[in-house]
Amino acid sequence: MKPLRSIKWKLIIMYLGLVLIVMIVSGSYILLSLRNIELEKSRWQLVACAEKIDEQVVKVNDLKDIQDTLLKTVTNAMGIQGNILDAKGNTIASNTVLQKPYPVYTDQAIIAAMNGTASFSSGKKSTDSFNLLKEWMSYAVPILGEDGKVICIIYTRLDAGDMRASLDQTTKTIIIAVAIALLLAVIMGYVFAQTLTGPILALTRGAKNMAEGNFEQSLKVRSSDEIGQLTSSFNYMASELTKNMSEIYQEKNRLEILLHNMSDGVISFNKDGEFMLANTAATEMLEVDKIDMDFSTFIRNYDINSGVYLDVGTEPSKRVTFPVGKQFISATFTPYYSAAGQIEGLVVVLQDITEQKKLDDMRKEFVANVSHELRTPLTTVKSYTETLMDGAMDDKEIAMEFLGIIDSEADRMAFLVRDLLQLSRFDNKQVLLDITDIEMNEFLSLTVKQNKIHAEGKHQQLTFEPYKEDVVIHGDRDRVGQVVNNIVTNAMKYSLEQATIKIYITEDDIYYKITVKDTGMGIAREDLPRIFERFYRVDKARSRAMGGTGLGLAIAKEIMESHGGKLTAESEYGKGTTMTMWFPKKPPEPPCKEA
Repeated sequence: MKPLRSIKWKLIIMYLGLVLIVMIVSGSYILLSLRNIELEKSRWQLVACAEKIDEQVVKVNDLKDIQDTLLKTVTNAMGIQGNILDAKGNTIASNTVLQKPYPVYTDQAIIAAMNGTASFSSGKKSTDSFNLLKEWMSYAVPILGEDGKVICIIYTRLDAGDMRASLDQTTKTIIIAVAIALLLAVIMGYVFAQTLTGPILALTRGAKNMAEGNFEQSLKVRSSDEIGQLTSSFNYMASELTKNMSEIYQEKNRLEILLHNMSDGVISFNKDGEFMLANTAATEMLEVDKIDMDFSTFIRNYDINSGVYLDVGTEPSKRVTFPVGKQFISATFTPYYSAAGQIEGLVVVLQDITEQKKLDDMRKEFVANVSHELRTPLTTVKSYTETLMDGAMDDKEIAMEFLGIIDSEADRMAFLVRDLLQLSRFDNKQVLLDITDIEMNEFLSLTVKQNKIHAEGKHQQLTFEPYKEDVVIHGDRDRVGQVVNNIVTNAMKYSLEQATIKIYITEDDIYYKITVKDTGMGIAREDLPRIFERFYRVDKARSRAMGGTGLGLAIAKEIMESHGGKLTAESEYGKGTTMTMWFPKKPPEPPCKEA
């Protein structure tokens, strides 16, 4: 800080200026007063001396013989020169010269006296009897006769150097006093200014530290005046700010933790479209390491062109869905406003709706599949029924054939409805399993015997390798049989002639694993994750031709999960499929009872 910009130095300069003005005014007044006093004193002395000469010399003596009387009347000890001049201004007697020639005086006062007027003069410089140049103060008074004419002039003068010296000495004294006063004023002004500016500087430093973020500070209160009250108020403000900033910081941390741990992505832009902040979920959803794009780049990169702008007008928000890779993201654009009601920026909330979209698509596909599965047999039944009603009833052979087809399609719809109801019960936890101990070596051997004829009919080889020891699982015999038969039947159904279907058992610490491995047509890689979905068929035309509803594996999966196990599949297209049923060794908790 520059000195002249400091309030301390301003106070000192003002204080010095005030003292200097007071000293100059008072000193000048004193000097003028002393000068006037000295002038009045000197004039009085000159007038007194002139009156004395008039009374004791002029009035009692003849003008022709006054020298001696003058010398006796006005002595050198008085310090005043007395002279008597004639009416023309010529000196006729003088106490400075004992004999003629007397000095000749030229003075304004003498001229005025020659005209009949008493007068003073000062500042006149001339030599004395010793030829020394001096400054004189003089007085000339005319002595008038009865006729009013000037008889003579009494002229007195004294050396003004003494008065001048006295005044000079007084001036020096006053100057010294002024210097001492100024020095004392500097010291006292500095102390006074320091008293005022010290707390102000402390407050300034405290405010600067506070601006830099240091709120935990307390200034010492040195007085109870306005400065002390200001310091106390500053300390109170710092304390309140510390408390408020602590609360704001805690709230900010909570909001940051909440923001960065949200499952929804959040991005914020200011009113100029500049990027403000984004949480972790947003970067993950947009599949980027860091978001540093402005609003225009954001909507351009993700092809958001549904009329989304920074100024969304009076709309509270706008929702847009766009793809990012294999994901579907729903973005809600919501503006935020200032206290004046003006838009300050835009917040974009991102939600990953990929699973929701998949479920929605599956729901639509499920409804379409159910409609299709029911529409085909219903169409067939209606067609054959109308044919019978149109006269085919008269031909018994054709009628019986049509009724057989109608019966077959009715059974197909019944199977479909049964499977749907069964899945619905599993979904609603309305199935109670009759848990018993099942020895799987015996159980699987019986299953193979039951399906042996069908396998031989297709020239397929169906085999079971009994485990080396008894394998006892805890499950519902009918439900487990439904799963095993479904998988074995599928293996035979979707395998060509001469295929091999092998059943065997393995185990680990937690599960018994029953595996059905075939050398059939296999399942393509892209279809494998969806084979347990309801109504999903790898080869839809062939599956329907074989009488499948597309719900078998979905039901089998539900049954395995209700037993606390799982059903998995491995396959390579053209080389066969391996289905594995995982049964836990510990008994499962029984689910809800079938309604």
